[in-house]
Amino acid sequence: MFSSSIRHIAPKSLYAASILILAMISNAAADDACHLKHEPQRVYSANPVVTYLMMALAPEKLVGWNFPPPPQARGIFPDNSFDKPVIGGWFGQGRTPNMEELIRSKPDLMLLSGATVNTDQQRVVEKLGVPVCYLKLDRLTDYPQDLRNLGHWLGKAQRGEKLAQEVEQILNRLAEHKRMLQAQGALKTVYYAESTSGLATECRGSIHSEAIPLAGGINPHICPNDHAKQSRFGRVDINFEQLLRYNPDAIVTQEIGFYERVYQDAKWRSLKAVQNRQVFFMPQVPFRWMDRPPSLMRLLAAEWLMAQLYPQSLNTDLLKVSGDFIETFFQVRPDDAQLKRILNGEIVDERR
Repeated sequence: MFSSSIRHIAPKSLYAASILILAMISNAAADDACHLKHEPQRVYSANPVVTYLMMALAPEKLVGWNFPPPPQARGIFPDNSFDKPVIGGWFGQGRTPNMEELIRSKPDLMLLSGATVNTDQQRVVEKLGVPVCYLKLDRLTDYPQDLRNLGHWLGKAQRGEKLAQEVEQILNRLAEHKRMLQAQGALKTVYYAESTSGLATECRGSIHSEAIPLAGGINPHICPNDHAKQSRFGRVDINFEQLLRYNPDAIVTQEIGFYERVYQDAKWRSLKAVQNRQVFFMPQVPFRWMDRPPSLMRLLAAEWLMAQLYPQSLNTDLLKVSGDFIETFFQVRPDDAQLKRILNGEIVDERR
């Protein structure tokens, strides 16, 4: 999609000595988690959260996709990655991989994570005689250590350390901004509208809505019985009367159909967020930032959402922030015109 004008960034031959030292220190933890006889060259990732992490760390080693790759990622993901087979995986509700295709792909490492499905459901792969290693990838605070571990397993400790440090810096920056907003007493309630109706959402505490508290927002939907932690799939239905009681300050969505209708709908115009034009459509390049899957892009989602919620308190250059993030994690940099299209929601993931 962007291949004509995106600048590809060649990996540097040397990185700072401090990064190498930190990578060596992290190896002890990695050794405890995964024992490999040789550096793997063909890696299967059991769910999209892990697969997209592989696209940041070692896309050339990924043997296949859990579902067809997002078309809007062309020009950001390597061109040859779109030729990889669709193997499937454990994610969503009841989805499993095509075992024949998985065996045919001849992986020499399988990566599992409980980020979207309990790992107990994935343990069938241990019977295939291929090394299996586990990542946590639940909260974004898990990512630095998981990136260090994965980088070590794949023979890319330097790259893993670089990305781990970037995650830590973003989390620290978000936390610092949130503390400032809290001191001002300025935190806003933010409803996450899912489905074309807008009447599905996520519980407070769900991994699927993690960008909201990171961005200094308050998710108003509290679920009973610790539902947020019990359900890895997420997405719960609510009725409009309940939403009226919340009357959130802002609404964020990834559903283009909902977003295109919300300001014209008389019922939704009764909400404060709609009256104040505080409904935000989350960007989706190279894939959805907010959720579905709850991936590393939640970091950029949080920075983007914080800038939408608090423009008077923060002076965020979203062109630079988003360009730097994509360049760091995917080693290409869209030009400013492309970044504006991305940030304006002009490029949409049409898959459902």
